[in-house]
Amino acid sequence: MITAIEVILLTWVFLFAVASLYIRDLLGAVLSFGAYSFLMCLVWTGMGAVDVAFTEAAVGAGVSSVFFLAMLYNTSRKSTPFSKSTLLNIWGGLAAILMGVVLINSMSDFPSWGDPESPVNANVSSYYITHTLADTAVPNIVTAVLGDYRGFDTMFETVVVFLALVVVMAILRPAKDEKTEVPARKKRHDGVILRVAARILVPFMQLFALYVVCHGHYSPGGGFQGGVILGASLILLSLSYDLAVMPKFLTEKAMMILAALGALIFAGIGLVPVIIGGQFLNYSLWSEIIPGLDSVMARYHAILGVEIGVALTVMCGMYGIYAYLVSDGRLERGL
Repeated sequence: MITAIEVILLTWVFLFAVASLYIRDLLGAVLSFGAYSFLMCLVWTGMGAVDVAFTEAAVGAGVSSVFFLAMLYNTSRKSTPFSKSTLLNIWGGLAAILMGVVLINSMSDFPSWGDPESPVNANVSSYYITHTLADTAVPNIVTAVLGDYRGFDTMFETVVVFLALVVVMAILRPAKDEKTEVPARKKRHDGVILRVAARILVPFMQLFALYVVCHGHYSPGGGFQGGVILGASLILLSLSYDLAVMPKFLTEKAMMILAALGALIFAGIGLVPVIIGGQFLNYSLWSEIIPGLDSVMARYHAILGVEIGVALTVMCGMYGIYAYLVSDGRLERGL
């Protein structure tokens, strides 16, 4: 990336980061944080990390901002300033300075930017670059690393998304015999334009999400990015109509089943090799039980299978967390 553009982007990133911390109006802080995430997308893209930029755009600038807005809807738009204490400010400033000194000193241990002799580039990265296509038949190295080489970590990241949904539901969802007062809210306006736009946009969003999941082998994308887009399409539907109509598309029970099923698909694909005497997540062993499938193509198709599982869990997780946050766990009405 051109140095001048890098300086401009990083300057704006810094300014929006500081603004999001100091703005008292929390809605403004959320918008500032969303702008920060969007600029980070451009930074990652300039560094060639397109998959990371894709995720930042979908999660950081998109769904995370919606989550914050959902929280503001049920709390307050204005932040309450803390009581000022000179001693507390002094200790906080000293802690920040000390941490800054530690971080700056640790930079001397980092390898030079793009150093081909650094441990990462000399060992792990070189193997991925030279062997990924031969091992998995997947041209996108990032997808191969996340779905195969580093599949154990990715599986538990998927489980974390599912557990986040379960925890939010456990905290916010009222018990069946619990009587809670529904807070008085303004009457919803009949947003005809928004509803018509949603009807047009949602099918294209979901089609694009499926493309992102299935084409992650060859281009930036995969199960996480596609799952976030699918979840965003459901959030758009609930924003356009109401949470009360969402059971026509996805019931609460179906949402939890699909979220759990996604994690089970990932774990199940990795568990089959163990059953036949191999290692967990060693996808190549699927070739021993599927006629006409060699070990390389077994890994290729298994990666697609685990990406589908990730997409299911992330889709339900993103939509479910939003729905519980915006409705105090009742799954009624919404923004």
